[in-house]
Order: sequence, then C-alpha cells, then structure tokens
Amino acid sequence: MKPNINLYASTWIVLMLFWGCDKGPDLTPTTQEGKNTFSCKVDGKVWIPDGTSDWFGLDKAINGGFAGFGSHDPPTIYLRTYSTNKIGLHIFLKTIEVGIHELNQDTYTIDRYRFPENYGWYQAADGISFITNRNHTGRVVITKADTISGIVSGTFEFEGGNSLGKKVKITDGRFDVNTKTVNL
Repeated sequence: MKPNINLYASTWIVLMLFWGCDKGPDLTPTTQEGKNTFSCKVDGKVWIPDGTSDWFGLDKAINGGFAGFGSHDPPTIYLRTYSTNKIGLHIFLKTIEVGIHELNQDTYTIDRYRFPENYGWYQAADGISFITNRNHTGRVVITKADTISGIVSGTFEFEGGNSLGKKVKITDGRFDVNTKTVNL
C-alpha cells in the first residue's frame, strides 16, 4: 500500500497552523466593579500590566485613580500601569466627569509644577516614550467615576507620537480600578 502524500501534507499543515496560532493573553473584561483590571492592545498585541515602577517593588502594576482631593487643584483621574519588562502606560484626565474625554492637546506629563492637559502616555520596553498631542490623538470614555466607592472605570484608545517621528497605536483599552486598594 502506497502512502497518501496528500493526507500527510494536509495533516502536517493543520498541525503547523495550530502550533503557530499562539494568540497570547486575552483582554480583561469590561467591568465597573472595581476589580483592578487594565488591558489594551499595543500595535495590535494584547498588553496587561504585571510589574512595578520602582526598584523596591512597592508600587503595584496598576496605580492611581482619583487625585487632587483636599488640595488647591480640582480632582483629576490619573492611572499609572507597568510591566516587569519596563513597559508603562499612563492616562491623565483633568476632570472626574463620566463621559468622553479627548486626548488632543499638546502637554507635558504630570508633575508637581504643572497642571497638564488630558493625555495618554506609553513607554516601550526600550525606554522610548510616546504621548498624545494635537497630531497624535485619542479618547478616554469614563463609564463610572464614583468617589465614594473609589471606583473609576472606562475604555480608551490613542495614538502616541514622539520627537523621533515614531508612533504607537493603543486600542481596545479598558480599566476598572478601585482607588481605595491601589497606590497613588
């Protein structure tokens, strides 16, 4: 009996397709319960924070939430996320209002001397940073902002650019953070 070459070739192709289809992790569910979840796609690949921003490991992978209460600044939303491979993503909004917030202004990232415009910021593993501005825009949709329970939830997408002319595309972003259980 002669071997059926077509059957062997077909079987081999099917097996190679299964082995080559590593989709990676799934995006976190879109929720509004304060589950401390955050995920997005970075240039089409799922990214979920799993690390820390400092050398001592004190910060969590997801930090932030509501900020500015009790100070002279109005309340804001500031989320910081990090991976063990030094990837970071920040979202800053000048208001805690539920609704659509455009990321389309030239700005700097937050520090103690400036009150920046809304922005999205991404740092790649190689240390190159990308930020939203009038040419590289996006939006954050806040679906829940409850200062009593500490829950802030929403979705986001943006394109970040830098002075080197490079871009990054962030899509399908979602977060559900309980600010009472994360660091700020």
